[in-house]
Amino acid sequence: MRHCCQFKADDIYYLNDTDLFSSRILSVGFCPVCQKPVAELIEWRFDGVMNKQSVSGINAQNMLIQFQNDIVYSVRELNYKKLKSKPYGWKYGLNRSDKNGRIRQYACDFYGNKELVKSI
Repeated sequence: MRHCCQFKADDIYYLNDTDLFSSRILSVGFCPVCQKPVAELIEWRFDGVMNKQSVSGINAQNMLIQFQNDIVYSVRELNYKKLKSKPYGWKYGLNRSDKNGRIRQYACDFYGNKELVKSI
């Protein structure tokens, strides 16, 4: 995204297709220089032409409110669900024994998720 300088979006929303446009993406972020909210809508027409609209300030908030009902999913929600489910990414093994002498082997990740693999 670009406003006063080039920066990455804080969140990216994927929107429903309409009669005229497909592959609609709404990027939202805050400019690091002036601290204004910036929204950028990128959508492709069915004839292959890209339409790009970028607004800042109160107009960015209005754009987010305008497309609130069209949001299918956001990248932030997707990453949160991925990290809060089963172990993800780098994994390590954890062996625990209980009072009865049974050993339980867990697969753990560095996000605090663990899953029982084997009980001996």
